[in-house]
Amino acid sequence: MVVSTSETAYVVITAVLLTLVAVDITGNTLVFLIVKKYRQMRIPINYLLVNLAISDILFAILITPKIVLSFNITHPVGNTGSVLCKLVTGGNLAWLPGITSVVTLVAIAVERYYTVLYPMDPNKKLTLGKLKVIILSSWVFSIIFNLPKFFVRTFDDEKKHCVQSWAKQWMITAYSLAWLALVLVAVGIMIVLYSKVVYTLWCKADDGNHLNYQQRSVLKVRKRCTLMVITVSVIFAVCWGAESVEYVLRFLTNLKISFVYITTVDMMVLFNSAVNPFVYSLLNHQFRKKIKGVMPCTSSVVVVKPRSGTCTDEEGFADENKVF
Repeated sequence: MVVSTSETAYVVITAVLLTLVAVDITGNTLVFLIVKKYRQMRIPINYLLVNLAISDILFAILITPKIVLSFNITHPVGNTGSVLCKLVTGGNLAWLPGITSVVTLVAIAVERYYTVLYPMDPNKKLTLGKLKVIILSSWVFSIIFNLPKFFVRTFDDEKKHCVQSWAKQWMITAYSLAWLALVLVAVGIMIVLYSKVVYTLWCKADDGNHLNYQQRSVLKVRKRCTLMVITVSVIFAVCWGAESVEYVLRFLTNLKISFVYITTVDMMVLFNSAVNPFVYSLLNHQFRKKIKGVMPCTSSVVVVKPRSGTCTDEEGFADENKVF
């Protein structure tokens, strides 16, 4: 039997997808468990990282049906097909946590900016009250931004897959550009804020000879934490940038974009969600140690102690920014 190229691509995509989903859920669950287990980790900035982790987990779970079922089942038609497109196979629900993660990354950039540039100003501190507003707003904004998709997503009996059926061309044009603008604005804000943070930490600071030991440790920690979140943001910009460009090209040009390509850029966003815990592990020694503490086979014998030069020791100029 001869296997077509498209069938081979579907098998490969499904295998890669399931691997990414497993890695995504496992890694981000560890982030959640670390903050839950260690009381000293339950501070505002870490709750932003938990919100990001939860968003990434939900995205992985909700994007899976769109990709796997689209390849492996005969989609129902009629009203049943349209309902499935809106809620399952169209991927609408997946983009709710997806957009939430975008807002959360911007919030993390703002927090880093104020922590580094205004460490002694209590008005710039991320309090629990502000945190609740930020997290709630990220989800509310995501629901509002994604709401049009639930009205226009339907099943096309001729094309045999889910499509977006907009009443007017200007509507899809406006929505596509809004999607692209969202990512560009988010990336732009992060570039501006992190540029100021990097300048302050690496360029503006002198050799630190006038600082005491604790202050030098804090400076080192802030550099490491900033490098960590910048790396996460760069990966976000690449993966979400590809998704946004594909979205605009698909709806605003005459290019014939295959479902395989659409699925590939969707999986780039999934890769973005799955890779974050690895970035934490590679760039943060304290996170690596705490992973051992939440693993069932090692938690009973591992004693986790704060160590100078990790994000746990960021207290110095500020007062409780213990990021992992």
